[in-house]
This record gives sequence, C-alpha cells and structure tokens, in this order.
Amino acid sequence: MPNAERFLGRAEVYAAARPSYPPELRDWLAARHLLGTVADIGAGTGLFTQLLLAGGARVSAVEPNPDMRAQLAARLAAAVQAGQLTVQDGTSEATGLPEQSVSLVTAAQAAHWFDPERTLAEFRRILTPDGRVLLVWNDWRGVAAPFNEAYGQAVSQFYREGENPLQISRVPEGDLPRFMPGGYETVIFDNPLPLSRERLHGLASSISYLPAPSDPAHALMTAALDDLFAAHAHEQEEMGQQVTLHYRTHAFLGRV
Repeated sequence: MPNAERFLGRAEVYAAARPSYPPELRDWLAARHLLGTVADIGAGTGLFTQLLLAGGARVSAVEPNPDMRAQLAARLAAAVQAGQLTVQDGTSEATGLPEQSVSLVTAAQAAHWFDPERTLAEFRRILTPDGRVLLVWNDWRGVAAPFNEAYGQAVSQFYREGENPLQISRVPEGDLPRFMPGGYETVIFDNPLPLSRERLHGLASSISYLPAPSDPAHALMTAALDDLFAAHAHEQEEMGQQVTLHYRTHAFLGRV
C-alpha cells in the first residue's frame, strides 16, 4: 500500500485521538532560535504544525494525503488566513518549496515513511546554508508503566499481517545519520496521554498497522480495548473514567 494511502479514512480519528507534543519541546526550539521559517514535512493533521505556529514560526506544511491535508487546513484556518501558514500537497522527496527557503525542516511521526537518500537531497535543496533538521516521534513503547504493557499486549494480536510495528513506526536510531549526516543531538520529554474509552478506540483506529474502522477485525479490537479500559480505568475529577498511556517525545535535531 502506498504510504500516502495508509491513512485514508483515518484522518478524523487521527486528529481527535493522537497525542500532541509537549510545550517544553517548543520552548527548547525557541531557545535555540530555530522557530523562523519552517517546512513541516508529512504534516498530517497538523498536530506538530500547531506547536510550531504557537512558537511564532512561519510554516509551510507539506502533506501528500488529501484527507489529512484537509483536516490540517481546517483546524489551522486562522493561521492560513493570517499568512503564517501555507498548506500544500507534496512529499519529502518533492516538497514543491523553493530552494534555500526554510531554516528548519521538521518531520513529526513521519520520517519512517521517507526514502532517506532522496529525502536528504530535497532537504539540502530547500534548507538555507546553516539550516537544521528536526525529526520527532511520540512513542509509548519502552516506558515501564502497567497500562502501557497491557495496551501493547492487547493490540499486538491485531497487527496487520506481515508488518512489524517496531520497524515501521520510527526510524531506527542507527539509521538517523542517513537523514542528518552532519550529526545530531537528542532530547526526550515525558508526554502522558489521558484517554477516555472513546479516545482509546480512536487512538487504535488511527494507527496504520491496526485494523481500520472498515476492517471486520476492528470490532474485535474495540471489544478487547473495552476489556482493557474496564480493567485499568480510574476516575478523574470532572473528566470521568480515564486511562493514561505514557508517551515520551523523542526529538533529534541535526544537520545535513
């Protein structure tokens, strides 16, 4: 399945259920004076684009999936109208942006879909001479928390046949120099995500290696998540019953 098509029909649940990114990451970038002109590649529904805009960046959001691009444009319409954001079709290999037009290229939850060699050539083309690259992932795996472990066990039985989510959900750290051969630094932030029952359903439905709502296995997955929620939910004041999936935000800032 082409990568741009993997999320067709999932854009709405993606926008509603996926975690955002911690403001500490925005502040970390701002302290390094990196929130100037930014190309956000594989921008999806705009979850990371929103953080960049909140830091004062002028952003070109590039996204090949039409459903996600529409979600992004709708949720960030005020920034588009203000001239702070442009939204366009494109890929990491062919962004459609002018040469040396941005000082920072970002890809949040996206670079594992990119071809490294062709992407690096395009990043070098659109970046200013001293430009930087930032690759970001939210990841709940590897966090020693009871619900994380139970969630991993519950969804593992529904993985798309022939796919290993460990290989398709992040660029392995050993491969990062293919995108940032000039070296990189790493920073990690805690990013816990409280989930209602409905948002837990939406989160799983938004993941490309799990059954889409149109898949007959989706109902079985939802039932398994209901059992999981019943076993782990706790009452939150004014929020009702919730569970917490403990994400960490991994950010890699480097040079091409």
